[in-house]
Amino acid sequence: MSAWIVGSDHLDLLLTAAQSWDLLNRDDADETGRMLWRENLDSVAHLYPADRDGDRPGPLDFTDRDVDAYHFQPYPGPVDPEVVGQAAASLDYQSCEHPGWEASPACAFVTRLKAEARNRTSAYIADHGPVDLALQPPGDRGWYVMVNLQGQRQNVCSDGWHVPDRDVFIRAAALRLPPQRSDAPPASTTK
Repeated sequence: MSAWIVGSDHLDLLLTAAQSWDLLNRDDADETGRMLWRENLDSVAHLYPADRDGDRPGPLDFTDRDVDAYHFQPYPGPVDPEVVGQAAASLDYQSCEHPGWEASPACAFVTRLKAEARNRTSAYIADHGPVDLALQPPGDRGWYVMVNLQGQRQNVCSDGWHVPDRDVFIRAAALRLPPQRSDAPPASTTK
């Protein structure tokens, strides 16, 4: 298994969702981000004990002291629970390598955030429409199709695994097809 240290944008995305969904008070965001990042660092340090400060897999400029200096920067715009679910799963995956993870408050927070994202996804899709991969620019790998062991296809946000920049919600919104409303008049069939 491998793991890396997530970037501060990744934490900002998760904490923006937690705050938007009333799972987190704004006053607690900085310390919660530090807690999450500390567990992530502990995981990577445990998995790669020979790596040293400034030399761990993750952001190029990351040093261990960055954890204690984390300051929450909220994302603008509507929170997409599908993106948040992927980002929370990624942080869970990157942080689970050390023995204390499962009993940690960080694990409990991430587990709750993943559950909340799952619970909100259907309503979000009903309001904003599903992601249509045909709208994705050629060469853009932000979303892809995953086929599970039962052969079911689903769209998955790869942005959530890396959060390469702060436009992840904007990119997701641009790929959504407007939902078909049952109260809308039928499309014209004139020829």
